[in-house]
Amino acid sequence: MKIQNIEMYPVVVPVISIEEGGIAPYRGSQDKVGTTKATSLIFKVTTEEGVIGWGEMNPIISNKLTFALLEDYIKPLVIGKSPFHLRKIMAEFRPVYNPQINTKSFLTGIEMACWDIMGKATNKPVYELLGGKVRERVDIAYALGILGIEETKEKITQIKEEGYRTLKTKGGKDVNFDIKRAKAMREAGGEDFEFRVDMNQGYDTLQALKYLRGVDEYSLQFIEQPIGVNKFDDLKSLRERTGTPIGINEDCYIPNNLMQAIKRGCIDVAIVDFEPLGGISELMRLHHLAEEADLALAHHCGWDMGVKTAAILHATSTMPNFSYPMDSTYFAHADDVLTERIQIEEGAYIVPEGPGLGIEVDEEKLEYLAADKN
Repeated sequence: MKIQNIEMYPVVVPVISIEEGGIAPYRGSQDKVGTTKATSLIFKVTTEEGVIGWGEMNPIISNKLTFALLEDYIKPLVIGKSPFHLRKIMAEFRPVYNPQINTKSFLTGIEMACWDIMGKATNKPVYELLGGKVRERVDIAYALGILGIEETKEKITQIKEEGYRTLKTKGGKDVNFDIKRAKAMREAGGEDFEFRVDMNQGYDTLQALKYLRGVDEYSLQFIEQPIGVNKFDDLKSLRERTGTPIGINEDCYIPNNLMQAIKRGCIDVAIVDFEPLGGISELMRLHHLAEEADLALAHHCGWDMGVKTAAILHATSTMPNFSYPMDSTYFAHADDVLTERIQIEEGAYIVPEGPGLGIEVDEEKLEYLAADKN
C-alpha cells in the first residue's frame, strides 16, 4: 500500500456567540480581537488502492504558505511511501542542511490521515492500533475566554446545567481582576466544580506570585503557563511558594523543555497538543516520558474541528497519564465537516467507533465551508 495523492482543504466555521449560549468572541491575554470563527486545514490522503484517510491541522502563518510547502516540499517526500511506515516518513523531515524548515507540525494532518488509513486497512479503530482504551469517554474542559465577573458567573451556571464539570478559561492581563474573577468562579461553581486558568505567558514572575497567593484558597485545578518559556528557576520558585498546581503548555513545544521542567521539579502538569509536536506518534513519545515521571497530562485545544477532535480522543483514551479533562471548543462550533458530529454525554466525549478514526467527512461541506486559500 502506497500513498498516491494528498489534497488540502481550508475551511472556516462560525463560533456560537455568548448571547446564543456559545463562547464568541473568545478573548485571551494575547488576543487583540476575540475569536469568532474556527479555521482548519483538512487533509485527504488517498492510497493506490483507493483507501482514504482524513487529517486536520490548524493553519500556520498562512494557507498560501502551507499550500506551497505541501506542493513543493511535502508531497515529493510523502507520495509513494507506505502509510504504515510513519517513522520513515517523519524521518524525511529532519533535514541536516535546511534546519529552518525542519518543522514536523506541517505533517500533522498527513500523519493523522495515515493512522486513519491504517485503521481502515486493518478494519481496526485507531485506539486499538495504539494499544487499546484505558477510558471509554474523555471528559471535557469547557474552554472560555476572558469575560466580566457577572458574565463569568452566568456562564458557569449555564455550563453546569449542560453537564460540564470543568472550565478552562483565560487570564494574564490584569492580576487584580484575575484574582477577583477566580473568587467569583469558585462561588458560582461550588465545591464540586473544577476550573483552570491559562495565562499564555501573560505575567512576569512577581505578578504570577501575586496571583498564585491570591487564589490559593479557591482550589484551582491548575494555572497554565503563567510566565514566559525557558524560565525553569522561576517556575520552580513559584511552585515552592504556592499550593496551586502549575502547568506548562508553550514550553512543551521547545525541544527538551518538558524534560528539563520534570528534572528541575518545576511543574505539576503538562498541557500538550500533538499538532505542534508532530502528530500522534510524537504524542506517544511524550506520554512515555510523562509516564516515567508520573506527570499528569491534559490535551490542549486549537479550535479543533471533528477530524482532529476524533484523533485526540482515539489517542488520549489509550494513554493513562491524560488524567485531566481535554480542553475543547468543539461544542461551540456552529458547524463541522463531519456527517455526524462527535457525541457528547454529561460533559464528556464518546470515543468514535469504527475503522480508523471512526468518522465520515462530508465532502460537500468542504466546499460549503471553504475558506480563502491565501
